Amino acid sequence: MRSLSVRITCLVSALVVMGGCERQEKPPAPPPAPTPVKASAPAPVMPSQSTTEAELRERLRCEVLLGFSGLLAGQQEFFGEKDTWTADLKQLPAPAACTDGSRVSTLDGAWLAGCHFRYAVSVAGSHPDNSTFSVRAVGVGGLAEGLTYTMTHGYADRRPVRVWPSELVLEDCHGVRRPEGTPLPAPLCEGASNLKGFFTAQKSYFGEKDRYSESAVQVYFAPEPCLDGTRAPVPDDTWTAGCHFIYRAEVSGTAPEQTFRLTARGMKGPVVEQKLTLDSQYTWSPADPGCTP
Repeated sequence: MRSLSVRITCLVSALVVMGGCERQEKPPAPPPAPTPVKASAPAPVMPSQSTTEAELRERLRCEVLLGFSGLLAGQQEFFGEKDTWTADLKQLPAPAACTDGSRVSTLDGAWLAGCHFRYAVSVAGSHPDNSTFSVRAVGVGGLAEGLTYTMTHGYADRRPVRVWPSELVLEDCHGVRRPEGTPLPAPLCEGASNLKGFFTAQKSYFGEKDRYSESAVQVYFAPEPCLDGTRAPVPDDTWTAGCHFIYRAEVSGTAPEQTFRLTARGMKGPVVEQKLTLDSQYTWSPADPGCTP
């Protein structure tokens, strides 16, 4: 997103009184027939400044949401290797710059610079099962000035913890009108990508045990919740909840001659009532949506 300075262009009606511009010795020219626009027609309604500002503020919220999402993914990757969170900014992905390559200024080396926000990272605790990290985003300049958001993720007494700003729960950040940053996957791709992960988990488990399992916990399949930490509701304990979808495995046959069928069912938001299945022969129903893992 380019500069936030919004210029509201004042449109002047193209209708002018032509008679006042004619030489006096000539009769006025007859009006064209038919007249395209009557003199009494109202001027075109243009977007108000408040509407434009509201849209820009929404784009700012999407920008910081995507910034948090990228830093969350970076921390999770680091944790997977080191069993700890990091406050070393060199280990984390930099938030996206503006489309022209510019970034906001940083106060010192303790901040990461994005397009309209700077980000600070802190870590609390040291034990893997009882530690969290926090990210603070501070807006710089224009409409971003004064905007501050904080998210926290990690574990407390072995229980997952995620605190997410309520203003940053925005479905529209999946859309084409996105700001700077890696876009979130479309809601349908959440289900498809998790089914691919579930498929890989089943195949890995079979490689070790010569059988498949209907237990997501057993095969180490754990879909991510929504960014605010919430999950879709499940009807019973045969299902495992992600953000918009819930997942279930059905195993047929006797080990090692077994097959499985995985199901993703949309439970909320834009994917309610949508259903995807993937079997042990990698057959999709309906067809593979083509989403990357």
